[in-house]
Amino acid sequence: MIIRLRTAFFIILGLLTLWFFYAEREILSPFILAAIFAYVFNPVVSFLSSRIKFPRTISIILIWAIILGILTVGGMFIVKRAIAESAGLKEYVRDWTAMAKTQAVALPEFFRPTLNETLSSLQKTILTTSISLFVIFPQAVSGVISFFIFLVSSFYFLKEGRNVFDRFLNLIPRDYRLETEILLRKINEVLGDYLRGQLLVILTSFLLFFSFYAIIGVKFALMLALIAGFLEVVILIGPLVAGVLAVIVVLLSGVSNFNLNPLQAVALVVVGSFIIRQIQDYVVTPAIMGRVVKLHPLVILFAVLAGGHIAGILGLVLAVPIAAVIRILLEFSLDKINERK
Repeated sequence: MIIRLRTAFFIILGLLTLWFFYAEREILSPFILAAIFAYVFNPVVSFLSSRIKFPRTISIILIWAIILGILTVGGMFIVKRAIAESAGLKEYVRDWTAMAKTQAVALPEFFRPTLNETLSSLQKTILTTSISLFVIFPQAVSGVISFFIFLVSSFYFLKEGRNVFDRFLNLIPRDYRLETEILLRKINEVLGDYLRGQLLVILTSFLLFFSFYAIIGVKFALMLALIAGFLEVVILIGPLVAGVLAVIVVLLSGVSNFNLNPLQAVALVVVGSFIIRQIQDYVVTPAIMGRVVKLHPLVILFAVLAGGHIAGILGLVLAVPIAAVIRILLEFSLDKINERK
């Protein structure tokens, strides 16, 4: 009877915790990102502290210094290129909308108002640069606060993560402690492997697409490569959307190298993207991810769509590992049921 009451208590406590996290999901973003950061870099901190004998605090500071240095150097190039591409995009949209309005005269009269309204809305959305300081300032302050929370949280997650884990286990009744530790270690292994692997997949996709787009001279190559990299988290649909977007850009603007007309450029982009996808799907992703999550593609697709609907970008990133955790919980529960039989 006592065991059943304890089990019911922990189930209710778990449900209340999940409800609280969902209700306060908007303020949890920096903590979740800090936890992801800790999962990714904890092996590096452990290596520096255990093998090279650096104090754990020094190891964390060293990792942060290296990351900030890389971000600063890389950010200078990316920001400069992004600003240039943004200016080019505004100019391109201005010219394209003006040309489209001119060509709209040949369309049926009933269709012209809708098209002109759509083009004007597109032009206004992309070209408008005057944003009120009353909007920018609060967002900037909020961003600085969130980044500070992220820094502090990631530091404590990396430094005290093991102690927090041990303290949590001490709260579990002794009869359940060993099973809980085994279960949590499995979950921790899957989450860490998935998140580290996913970051490498995103980086590899970005580098491959940016190199390809830059070589053939696609306009807005950096923007398209960044989109292709980040859309890797959206299984199946993400790469398709990135490919369609690249084809539209090339169809409208062509490429600056190899003297190709727009149709030839589109054919080259389709073939090149197909080859990159084969490299990603059959070489890079299996080598990096392996069979970490052990989920059917349809389950992954549903999890990603549901995660994006519930929590936006964070939901897209966390949907698959959460689904993998649910799989581990179900398998663990079924194993225990079979053992009792």
